[in-house]
Amino acid sequence: MNTLARSERTKVKRLPARGAYDQETIYSILDDGFICHVGFAIDGQPYVIPTGYARIGDHVYIHGSSASRMLRSLAEGIDVCVTVTHVD
Repeated sequence: MNTLARSERTKVKRLPARGAYDQETIYSILDDGFICHVGFAIDGQPYVIPTGYARIGDHVYIHGSSASRMLRSLAEGIDVCVTVTHVD
């Protein structure tokens, strides 16, 4: 079973025993959903945009217009946070 690397940015801090880092669990959560929230900041202004997504292989593709501020900023290499919520 592949386990994804943990870092200060990716480790679960609250209730860490509930966190999962194995590829199978993460891919299952990604594959069960279709809406994500993309968080980023431009000039100190935070934004969180709900949008569609899909996982193909080891990549997550985010839906949006190439003319949108979000995707133009992502293409420039800004830091982002992609959140997928799975409620069961």
